[in-house]
Amino acid sequence: MSPASQRSSGKPTANVVAVAAGGANMMVKLEEQFKRHLQRGRFFDKNDRVVIAVSTGVDSMALLSLVTSLPASLRPAITVAHVNHELRRQSQEEEAYLRRYCQKHQLALLVKHWPRANHPQTGIEAAARRFRYQFFAEVMAARESPILLTAHHQNDLAETMLMKLVRGGQLSQLVGIEAVRSFAGGRLVRPLLPFSKEQLRAYAVAKGVRWYEDATNQDLTISRNRYRYQLLPALEKENPRLLQHLTSYHQQLAALLAWQNQEVQAQLARVAEGNQLHLTSWEELPEVAQRLVLQHWLEQRLPAIKQQLVDELMAGLKNHVAPQQSWALPNGYQLVKDYQSCRLVPTQKNHGKGQNGLSTVVELGQWYRVSDQRAIRVIAAKDDTVGQSSGQEMWLAPDQLPLRLRLWRAGDALRLKQGGHQLARRILIDQKVPNAARQAQVVLVDAHDEPVWLVGRKWAWFTRPADYRQRWRHVLISMKEV
Repeated sequence: MSPASQRSSGKPTANVVAVAAGGANMMVKLEEQFKRHLQRGRFFDKNDRVVIAVSTGVDSMALLSLVTSLPASLRPAITVAHVNHELRRQSQEEEAYLRRYCQKHQLALLVKHWPRANHPQTGIEAAARRFRYQFFAEVMAARESPILLTAHHQNDLAETMLMKLVRGGQLSQLVGIEAVRSFAGGRLVRPLLPFSKEQLRAYAVAKGVRWYEDATNQDLTISRNRYRYQLLPALEKENPRLLQHLTSYHQQLAALLAWQNQEVQAQLARVAEGNQLHLTSWEELPEVAQRLVLQHWLEQRLPAIKQQLVDELMAGLKNHVAPQQSWALPNGYQLVKDYQSCRLVPTQKNHGKGQNGLSTVVELGQWYRVSDQRAIRVIAAKDDTVGQSSGQEMWLAPDQLPLRLRLWRAGDALRLKQGGHQLARRILIDQKVPNAARQAQVVLVDAHDEPVWLVGRKWAWFTRPADYRQRWRHVLISMKEV
């Protein structure tokens, strides 16, 4: 241990000294446990190129020593990545020491400085982390390495689990730290999670590996340090096996969530297609499965969605009294419910497709688009053989012409054969027309602005006089796909 580290952290604890007294046997034991853990996890092999993030703290120096001590049949090609944060006086000494260490052990080393002039006034811990991981990603690309190793260990895992438990959130977050996760087009691997800080310190002492302590680790204004030096030790007094128990919970929960994810994916394949969820099939699932499927479907596009919002959406989607609703979501999305389905759409999407100003006089024989997929035409029945042309025959009074196309309005009503009228709004509701389609719904009206046809939905009925064939106009109204 360096003089600097002795000033900041004191002498090794009695437990560390006692364990270290075992000397070579202890080192061999931990190295063997580490090797078996790597073989079980299949994190990497001798043909891989790995980048090891090294800060010169005891954790990362122990990791570097353990990997370099692997037998040739398991040891990968190693690149050491170090960030000099320039946060304290001994940063230069630490960098110089690591350079000597890597030269002695014939290890490739890449170093990057974080100039003090670039340090923010607040949030320096988060900014330093972003800077580090950006550099690690650059090193992985430069060395063509798909694997980054970091020295997170059993204590880090326990601290993270406790912090997540206290803060609240999704159950999946209680896993704490994953042993492997995606990073920079490759994988971030944490091979020390089964090993405690005390084991790593004892190994470093017995191995004669020098390390440096970061004085900021003692700063109790940082929440993680309070968990590390106050809460976790207090809990360990209640049960000395706390770390092992939390690690066991981590493993059980990770396995359970992996199984759950497989089941949810299988159900999603049944009830969802891309941005659309089929509500009839979704509601056939048990309620607990409904929640998980909905949450997973949303999180594929909206990460870290809050549980309160999931609860609100669950209630709304199952509310059959309100078959059409929409909800504002994070990241510029909204969830739109239309009867038997719901879909995610960008908030700024214009469902009307520019038709809000539609008002067109219909000339006989001309085709007019009424949607992205359809067009209609009105022709004089004498101009075509009615029986050979598909469409709806209509007899219209002379004063009903010319016809006109426009968007429907709230007061529009169609005459019924039995007498009376039916509101266009009620027709759209009864036919369960989604809100987006309603906004673009077109109606064909006569010269008095009375609906003749709620296009594609329902025709009006006009009572004809006895001599309608002599006085009224016979037309054929047809529709085609475009």
